[in-house]
Amino acid sequence: MTTRRAKKRKWQEAELVAGVSPPANDKREVGEGPELISDLHVNVLRRIISLLPTKDGARTQILSTRWRPLFRSAPLNLGVVLRREDEPAPSSLVSRILTDHQAPCRRLSLTWYGYKSDYVSPLLNGWLQSPAFKGLSEFDLWQNRKEIGKELWLVPREEVPYALPPSVLQFLPALHILSIKCTGYMIHFPSAATLAGDLHFPKLKQLTLKGVVVSEVVLHRVLAGCTALESLVLSELDGVRGVRVNSSTLRRLGVWSGWPNEPDELLQEVIVEDAPLLEKLFLSGLDCDLSVRVLCAPKLDFLGSLPEGFTKGKLETNVLQGFLAVNLMNVVRAVKVLVLRISPPSVDDAIDFVTFFPCLEKLYVLLYRTGASKRARHNFPLGYIECLELHLKKVVLINYQGTPRDVDFARFFLLNAKVLEHMEFASRTAINRKKYISEWRAGQHRKLQLDNRVSQGAQFNFSCDSYYGDEIHIGHIHDLTISDPFDRSSCRCHDVDFL
Repeated sequence: MTTRRAKKRKWQEAELVAGVSPPANDKREVGEGPELISDLHVNVLRRIISLLPTKDGARTQILSTRWRPLFRSAPLNLGVVLRREDEPAPSSLVSRILTDHQAPCRRLSLTWYGYKSDYVSPLLNGWLQSPAFKGLSEFDLWQNRKEIGKELWLVPREEVPYALPPSVLQFLPALHILSIKCTGYMIHFPSAATLAGDLHFPKLKQLTLKGVVVSEVVLHRVLAGCTALESLVLSELDGVRGVRVNSSTLRRLGVWSGWPNEPDELLQEVIVEDAPLLEKLFLSGLDCDLSVRVLCAPKLDFLGSLPEGFTKGKLETNVLQGFLAVNLMNVVRAVKVLVLRISPPSVDDAIDFVTFFPCLEKLYVLLYRTGASKRARHNFPLGYIECLELHLKKVVLINYQGTPRDVDFARFFLLNAKVLEHMEFASRTAINRKKYISEWRAGQHRKLQLDNRVSQGAQFNFSCDSYYGDEIHIGHIHDLTISDPFDRSSCRCHDVDFL
């Protein structure tokens, strides 16, 4: 009994030190039962620790005597968040970790809120001089103008924009992942004069530039030097009017010009000239004026979000301009997932899109009601439409309110999609208060006449919080293991880092 109490007391002391506790339902005494993870090879355990956030990796030291020395010898996954109220504690802690750690840093993530560049720049420069960063493979820099407890528009801009420290450039040839993001301010990328000679980034697979000031010449030099790039996000750039993409390795591309009147020089044109492996093209539904042209992307299977008013004709003339007729059919048949905005809900528009993309399997539609009313054809029954007969399995209507126009739009798919497996009605209105949900859903069941659906096996879901809009997480864009980045059923993202 004395031994058990001593073990329990030791565990409780460890809890206070590291802030962890055993699972609530685990009533085993410490030391009882087999503990198999610790039997793994020491290099495997170090790899596991290196994938954990810094805080969690440090906590593994209390697990057992075998784990105790592993954190200091495992590749470091260093995540730092700077806030004014914490100053200067985090910076001194980081300096101590870099001094004491025995292994190199694998990943550095630095996020700061409300700080001016005259504080952060020398701090980051000092850290990057540490030998611990010799093997750095991932670098994530995020400057967030929004201070805690303040709205963005209340926080004044910096008079002197933040310039990326020159010391960052020394890591570029060895990096696998580079992410530079800024909210509110603008981060200045090094100029052409600073980047002398040829640029070559043979290991870089993921690149994110958001809220960055960069010249068009420098951006094209950087892209040309990325010979292994698989995923690229260009959002809210200043200084770039046009981007030409030529990559034999690129699989995912996300672009957004940004908010009007914010940067001095908005991105106006993106041309995918040659991207034979490109699978997914992510656009912002807010980008009505951004011109996107795809000249060669035979494997493109995800397209969206297309802005309001985007029609079949605009797809042919704007996005897929330059394709020969035979190649155009190959491209549109490759698209399996489409995200678009329709205002107001129009059955005619739906017919155009499912006809144009005959192999479409998933369709996400963000419904708006700001556009001029359109005359509905309602010329049922329809002729043979391959998409509805053989392929369309999932339809999600976002901002569904249950109006007569919404119901007609939804019933078009219910009556014609013969292999439909799942249909979701995602509402964002105030009607989703708990005491109204059951009554509202029952009313929608009656209006939609779900029992009369052509696909008797189809399942239906009325949701309140699955989809707030058509934004795409940047993390989903870069995750090549996700086949449908817009499907949020398994989303574990904790930030608000959108395209």
